[in-house]
Amino acid sequence: MARWHARRQLFLCLFVVAAFFPACDSRQTSSPVKIGLAINLSGRGGAAGEDIRDGAILAVEKINGVRGINGRPLELLIRDDKNTQEGIRAADESLIKEGVAVIIGHSTSGNTLLSYPFVTGKGILLFTPYASTNRLSGKDDLFIRTQVTCDLYGKKTAVLFERNAIRSVTLLMDMSNADFVNDWKDSLAKYYAGAIEAVRINSKQKVNWPRIIASLLKGKPDAVLLLTEAGMSGVALQKLVAAGYDGGRFATVWADTPELLRYAGGSAEGLRIITFVDPENKRADYRRFSRAMEKSFHKKATARSSRAYEAVAVLADALRRRRENTAVSLKKALLGSEYTTILGRLRFDKYGDVVRPVYEVLVHGNQFHSNGPI
Repeated sequence: MARWHARRQLFLCLFVVAAFFPACDSRQTSSPVKIGLAINLSGRGGAAGEDIRDGAILAVEKINGVRGINGRPLELLIRDDKNTQEGIRAADESLIKEGVAVIIGHSTSGNTLLSYPFVTGKGILLFTPYASTNRLSGKDDLFIRTQVTCDLYGKKTAVLFERNAIRSVTLLMDMSNADFVNDWKDSLAKYYAGAIEAVRINSKQKVNWPRIIASLLKGKPDAVLLLTEAGMSGVALQKLVAAGYDGGRFATVWADTPELLRYAGGSAEGLRIITFVDPENKRADYRRFSRAMEKSFHKKATARSSRAYEAVAVLADALRRRRENTAVSLKKALLGSEYTTILGRLRFDKYGDVVRPVYEVLVHGNQFHSNGPI
């Protein structure tokens, strides 16, 4: 009997300990899985980085609400690269020292190219929803992206121009992101039979708009294609309307943000955007994401925030399935699956370049409308 009482007392003690010290649960004491986000938050164009940050934060909260990564919490470490070469290196170095499994970044093709040799050379996977430069295509390396390549954009733009009987186009090229705009021009020339002219600016320097608009319209092109970010695109559209230009006006995924409409106002009416983000996304999971953005950050979902959310969700799925704690194993997990995300279906080819649709988006009534896949 005494032995029975002793066992009963031991059982009661263990019960009390379990009840009052739940932190002993191994799921709660497991070390986090760290991922890095390196983007521009304070340099020129930093407002777009805030949308990226907010979308990524929301994705991490969602993932941790359903047991994280196999019971371990997912931790997002955010660094501002300041849109400078020095800032990019400092952001990447800081994240690598923290022991991140992957770095999501950077905000542009040029910045990603600066980051690429250092990050991948350290054996860390570099994952971007934003860089489309062809210079990183077709490589068996530690680089993967959910952004469409310039080559595919050029091919789809040529189809769109042919569809609209555009026989000549002048490009406005912002050389502050030279790797992106040069790749886009070269890719378009590869597939488009019409005449292409180019006018170059640098948004980091003062722009002589009267001279630029005169140069854009000198050859009386059927269309003007803006290879510029949202703010510069908006100003260019205003100047083109003021000059009486009534030809076709096109922009790229680089300008696919609400800031475009704020800068352009009514001048954006009729603008066509080539992008992989469908603005009339009716997916239930996208609508939930959109509501969560408004509830958590008091702002509407944008192309940039939704791309960041998608990137984190895809990475989380692969982190759960990787067999080893290495970048190579994470890459194999990413390439070995097809994904259904808030933006639709995607998969990666053997090099880590994404395979997904490209859309034509029309601006009408100060809103983005989908004209469907190109």
